[in-house]
Formats: sequence, C-alpha cells, structure tokens
Amino acid sequence: MDIQKMLATLDLKSIPCEYCDVRIEEVFESSVGFQNHELVTSLEKSSVGAFLRVRKNNQWYFSATTDLTTLKEQLLTLANSLDFSTGSTWTKLPENYGHFENISYTKNNPSLIFLNEKVELIKQYDALSLKHPLVKTSRSRYTDIYKVKSFKNSVGTSYRYDFTQCGAAFVFELADGDKMFTDQASLYGETFAELANKQDKIISVIQECEKFLHAPLVAEGKYKVVLAPEIAGVFVHESFGHNSEADSLLGDPAAKETWKLGKKVAADFVSIVDCGTHQGGSGYCPIDDEGHKAGKTYLIKDGILTGRLHSFDTALALNEEPTGNGRAINFEHDPIVRMTSTYIENGTNSLEELFKMAEGGIYIETYNYGTGGDLFTISPSRAYTIKDGKISTPIRASVISGQLFETLHNIEAIANDYELKHSALGGCGKLGQFPLPVSDGGPTILVKDMQVS
Repeated sequence: MDIQKMLATLDLKSIPCEYCDVRIEEVFESSVGFQNHELVTSLEKSSVGAFLRVRKNNQWYFSATTDLTTLKEQLLTLANSLDFSTGSTWTKLPENYGHFENISYTKNNPSLIFLNEKVELIKQYDALSLKHPLVKTSRSRYTDIYKVKSFKNSVGTSYRYDFTQCGAAFVFELADGDKMFTDQASLYGETFAELANKQDKIISVIQECEKFLHAPLVAEGKYKVVLAPEIAGVFVHESFGHNSEADSLLGDPAAKETWKLGKKVAADFVSIVDCGTHQGGSGYCPIDDEGHKAGKTYLIKDGILTGRLHSFDTALALNEEPTGNGRAINFEHDPIVRMTSTYIENGTNSLEELFKMAEGGIYIETYNYGTGGDLFTISPSRAYTIKDGKISTPIRASVISGQLFETLHNIEAIANDYELKHSALGGCGKLGQFPLPVSDGGPTILVKDMQVS
C-alpha cells in the first residue's frame, strides 16, 4: 500500500468543514519477557491505521480506522454528522507548515532483527542474576517499536517521519534473612545493536544492590538533598511538566492565577524546557499529531514562569501560540496536550562544588516511583549519605516530598552534567492514554530543606 501516494491524491479541501486532517501510522512492535528465568513472553506484531478528524460548527468529529481505502468517504461521513455545537469557536485556522519529512531508520530499526535474536540476548542478560545467591526473584523485559507517521491536513501541512526505540529492564529482588531490597538495571537504544555487551552494567547494579540489604534507615527530617539527573527529570516531569499542560488550566480560574505567566516561581538560575526535536530519544516528536512543529519551549526561564504546553485548541482558548504538544499514543486516540522531552537546563557548578555544598546531606541516585502536583513525592531506591564532599554510605529512605514552588525556590545549585533520560518500557499516562514515549532529565541539582522519611 503506497500511503504517500494515497495522501497526495486525497483532496481534503473538498470536505465540507472548517478543517480536517488525517494521521496514518505504520507500526511494528515486539516484546520479550522472562519471569524467574522462564520465558513467558515472545511476540511481535504490526499494524497500520488512521485517525480522522473533522472540525465543523465549533465541534470535533473523529474516528479511527484500519480501512485506508475509503478515507475520503469516512471524512464525508464525519462532516455530515449531527450538529451538537458544544465546542468553542476557532478565531483562526492552523498555520500551514508545508511538508516535513525525516525518515532515518529504514536500515537499522528493530523490525529488521529476528525475534529469536532478541530472545537470546535477553536470556543471556537474565541469566546473570543466577550467579548471585542473594537474588531470590527476577523479571526481565524487552520491548521495541518502529513507527512511521504520515499526516495531511486541509490547510496544507503534511509530514512523514519515523520513530524507533528499544530497551530492556532487569528487576532483581534480593534477600538476606528478613532483609530485602529491589532495584533494576535498564538499557536503552535507538537500535538493537546498542543493547549488546551490557553484562558489566547489569552485574554492577546487582552488586550495588547487595550493599543496601543491611543499610540503615534514614532519620526522618529535612536535609540538603542532591538529586541525580534521573531524579531531577522525574521531579520536573511529574511535578512541573503536567501542571504546564495547558488543558489543566481550562475552566479553572484558581489554576490560571497560580500559573500566571511572568510570575517568579524558582531560583534565578533555574530554567526548565520542553522540546520535541531531540532525535534519538523517547521524547522525539518534531511535529505533533495536529501538524504543529515542535520547538524549544521555555516553561521557566531564569526563575520566571514563561510558557506552557499547548494543543491548537488550548492555545486559542488562552490566546497563546501552539507549541507542538498535541500528541496521541497511537492512531486509535485523539491528540491531547502532552510533554515531549522535559528537562532542567545545565548549571554552572561542578559536581565537586555541588557535593561540597551538600555536606551532611543525602544523594538520591535512582527511584521506584514518583507522583506530582502541587505536593510531590518521590520514592528513592538507591540513596547515599554525603560526607567530606563525596558520596558515602548507602542509606534507605522511603520517600522525599515537598511543595512544588517551594522546592523550586530551594534549589541551591545546579551542576553542569546535564543528561536526558529515555525509556522504552513504560512512559507517560494521561486521560487513559498510556504509555506515551517521553524523555526527562537535567543535571545533578542540590535542594535545601527537603523532607526525607
């Protein structure tokens, strides 16, 4: 099926409506899973489908289909739907961005690798924990995706680009008597070849986990806390990123006031960005599912709230500009406001300087989960005391927590070791759309007066 030719000949201007678009996705996925060294999942699948949208009389009409031979007829059916007139009036049409194309992975995407090769690699990694007698249970998962997205709308924008990622996670539960500890080693790559020869990384994680079996519990209280790039990323995503999605403000006057642009919300040297153009990562989305090009959107610039994330509808509702953040998890769903790659920008402190400032504090390296909102929590996995300006002994903490804006003001230092973190397993969830690939990260940061328990 020649999808490019199909879209090229599809006359959207003949559809009797204010606006319409068609998004087509060609998808290949595979997954492998081991439970306590037994193969429990080994599958691959492919699909092709389209999502159709028609805007008429202030209302959206849309449908998903796998029948690509009758797209015009289906659009006409949507355009002739009953008029409910419950939406808001558009004051302008979307911008015509012309054609965008970036097909980069035709020769090295995971769909070209035989499934048995993927099973064999994960089996080898899964077996590494057998050499460690303290590992009592284990789970190993691998997943990949290769997707080609094609789009055309009635104002003239069209695009075609591909996205790929693959990754694995190896979860270990260690036990020594009544002492238990669980953590995981994770791998990520654009290509399957990038996941090879990672035995040393997995073994080092297991060995580090052993140190936490008999680690002391933290004394509850407020500490200077150093957050590794992974933890800084989950804090930014869960606590700040979701609040920056503009649909959360609609119909909520109190939220609009709290998130009023121009307000000082963080220390002067804090800048937070969302950007969809980082190719090679989970958050890559150079042009969104509504046909709006992504760019670098400053949410905080030098401590000032300067922007938020938009779909076309939310941008019109708040009299702002679209940011390229109208995203859907697949062709069966409509676009909603979602993050892409969200991160804190680099600081000027060296790691050595930062850890000296954090004397007597706690370093959080990995986490189990995080929750966001005005009040946030992060459950640490591997945490350490800081002594003599260096990472010292393992310590066990249940949760770190705080109020969002207070924590942003309490950032004392930002290192210059920025990292963007990616994951092929899981993703972001919102309004029933899970998992959406996203990235988050930043440099190592130091926060004062953070509650630890």
